[in-house]
Amino acid sequence: MYEPLTLDFLTKNLAPGDIAVLAGVNFGQHVAVAARAIGDSGLVLGIEPQPSALLRASANLANNGLSHRVNLISAALGEKEGFIKMSWSDPRNSGAASLLDEGAGINVQVVRLDSIFSTFCDKPPRLLLLDIQGFEGYALAGMSGQTLPSIIVLEIDPTFVTRANTTVSALLELLKSKGYLLHTLKGDRVVNDQTQLVEANVVGVLPDTSISWSA
Repeated sequence: MYEPLTLDFLTKNLAPGDIAVLAGVNFGQHVAVAARAIGDSGLVLGIEPQPSALLRASANLANNGLSHRVNLISAALGEKEGFIKMSWSDPRNSGAASLLDEGAGINVQVVRLDSIFSTFCDKPPRLLLLDIQGFEGYALAGMSGQTLPSIIVLEIDPTFVTRANTTVSALLELLKSKGYLLHTLKGDRVVNDQTQLVEANVVGVLPDTSISWSA
């Protein structure tokens, strides 16, 4: 099973009625797990710029009877709204494409997280997951302090971090500047330049947030 501790973390920290925002839908596994946890009274937003990934995720959600709990959004996340070129993904893995890739493709719309929250969320999200192949820092820059999720799960892949012309320390400092305390999925504190992370994810938690860690 792919990223079992991350999936366990989603299950433990989402409850009926919660809002979860997941960017980087791929084939829909994490979105489906979140949709099971939030129940019919909650909402999952799945954000993905690749049409093939959205179609695949939509089919998998339908097969699992979860389509009514998920709002799929065709967009990329960034600091400034507009359009950006994105190359076509590998048909064998539709979710592996990055906005940092070059090659033939399509123009996709870029939106800020602030716009997502104000348009689709009637309350602050309980959880935000960013797995967007090197564009995590740009996405976080599009989130002001007006609406902050209680929990952020952020993928940090050193290869993509380098390609994005940033550093692990810069990403962690960005999270801390927004008021988040940094941990691994198991609850261990994360230091400034730590690259050995459980399933390559760092968890940012706002103070006084109730949370359950993965075992």
